[in-house]
Order: sequence, then C-alpha cells, then structure tokens
Amino acid sequence: MRIPGQVIEWLLEKDNPPVRYLTLTNLLHKSTAAREVREARSHLMEYEVTRKILRRGDEFWSADEDRAYWKYTGKYWQIIFLGQFLADGGDPRIAGGVNGILKKRGWVTRGGGQCLTANILAALMRLGYGGHRVVMEETEALAKRINHDRGIACTAMDYSLLPKCHMAQPKILLCFAQIPPGGRSPAVAAAIELLVNDLIENQIFIYVPGHQKEWQEILKHTPKKEDLPHGQTVRAWIQAERGRLLRTRRLGQRQPKQGWLRFGFPLHYNSDILEAMHALAVLNIPMDRRLEKPLEAIQAKMTSEGTWILENSLNGKMLVDVEKKGKASKWLTYFGHFVLAHFARE
Repeated sequence: MRIPGQVIEWLLEKDNPPVRYLTLTNLLHKSTAAREVREARSHLMEYEVTRKILRRGDEFWSADEDRAYWKYTGKYWQIIFLGQFLADGGDPRIAGGVNGILKKRGWVTRGGGQCLTANILAALMRLGYGGHRVVMEETEALAKRINHDRGIACTAMDYSLLPKCHMAQPKILLCFAQIPPGGRSPAVAAAIELLVNDLIENQIFIYVPGHQKEWQEILKHTPKKEDLPHGQTVRAWIQAERGRLLRTRRLGQRQPKQGWLRFGFPLHYNSDILEAMHALAVLNIPMDRRLEKPLEAIQAKMTSEGTWILENSLNGKMLVDVEKKGKASKWLTYFGHFVLAHFARE
C-alpha cells in the first residue's frame, strides 16, 4: 500500500524524533547505518514529551515505593512511557531509576499483573537493558507462566465470564517481540504462538461474551460480606453465580470489544485493535483471513489525508500530555501505515 508523500513528509518532521526514526527505518526501510538514520537517532532524547518527563524526575524517582504504580504518574509508568518514546536508557536521568526497579522487582506479581510486568520488561528492553540478568529471568518466567496457564490467568478474571484475560495479550506480545527471533527461548516462542493463535481465533477484538450484559446485571447485586452466610466470601458468591450462569447459558455468541475501536497512544493496561495488529506485524505474523475485520476497521479509521485521529488519550492523567485528542496523530499514523503495509492491504 503506497503511503501518500505528504504523510511521509509530515512523519519526518523533526518535532517528533521517535516517529521520524521509526518512519525512516520501518516505513522507508533505510539502513540503521545510513547517515540520515544515525542523525535521527541522535535526536531521540530531544522529543519534547521525553524532556518534560525527565524535568520532573525528582518527583517520581524519589517517591515512596507504594506510589510507584500510581496511574499514570508513578515511576513504573514513566519507565513504560520513556521506553515507548525510544529514550536512551543510559542517560543518567534514567539509568538510576532503572537500576532501582531492576533491583527491587516490585513490578513482578504472581497472582496477576502480567500486563504491568510485560509493559515494564518491554520498556527495559527498548531502553537498552535486554541483556540484564533480571530482564532475562523475568521474561522467561513470564513466558513459562503464560504456557503453564494456557493464557493470561489473573485474579481480575474472578469477576469475568472469561477464564483468561484478552486485554493484555498485545502487551505481552509486544514484550516478547523485543527479543530477536533467533534469541527467543522455547518458552517464549511457545507463549508467542499461544497468544497469537488466540488473538487470531477471536479476530483480535471479537471476544466479549454474548451474555455480558446479563452478567453485569448480576454483579450489580453483589452482596456485602456482612450480608452473606458465615464463612462465605464475596469472591465465592461471585464464582458460584458465574458457574450457575455458564452452566445454563454458556458464554453466548461473542461480541466485538467496542472500546478497542477507539485508537490511542500511549495506552495503559488495556489495548485496541491497532496496537494488537501492530504486535502481530512486529512479530512478522502472516496474513490470515480472520484478520480481515480488524484490518477493515483500521483502514476505515484512516482519514482522506492518510492519517489517523487520536480518539483515546491519557492526557490530563500523565505527567505530560502526548499530542492532542481529536487531532491527527503522528504515532497512530505511523502504526497504521506500518500495519497496513505489513498485511499488504490494497
């Protein structure tokens, strides 16, 4: 699919160095050794959003550990954002904070939280710490956990009709995608295959249970602990109600995840169609007929100028806003053209 020349020129403007670098390497396929690419890479830390985040470093690096995950201002989130913006992890303003979270591993949980772990691991790899012992150990542990559970098992799913989490699949795939194909362990390769197959089987975004509204109505009437018989927990009550519904009604015909049709960047623990398809494209997954619907949705979102609009935004919640909601987004436009080019949408 040919990208309009004016769009390429827009993406190559110097106000967004990460998008400029990604456009040169992944849309125009220029060698990383090319002078223009090396010059673009040298300016990555000049991205205004990155600079503004780092100006507030004392505010989040020195905060108490219990504030590390504060949405979306804690240090974990700043690591995630800086990784997505292709910042230099060796910069002294970043390296100290990175070494701290590598040492404490507070972002690794065992009862859920795979989305946070994957986001942090992906960020650390983008920041240049892919060879660090902790990153390698936790990436392998995450892959083995996915394989053991046959998907993403999370305590949050206690309140869902679905047995496994679908929202975090693109996050975990983008994490594993940071590892070159030849460097992926058998566990990582198996986890990629499992998650990719599930995404494709559900046509990326058609996974919401058909009886979701009925289930939400049941949850509205969840009793308080003091109203339950002695010894019964709220969790046990919910699990019993879920079992009763699934025995009598099953999941029903799966429906589209409507929120995934609103594209945004950066995103939080949830995802969207564009991010999911970007994960598949980065992993070099070939075209499959079951990807037609998500590709049609992406193409339908492209404006007549060849751009994509920022519809979903964390602006006002982050330390620094990224682009303007309701306006053409360079980030989304890069992702959109990368995905369409990979899957050869004519």
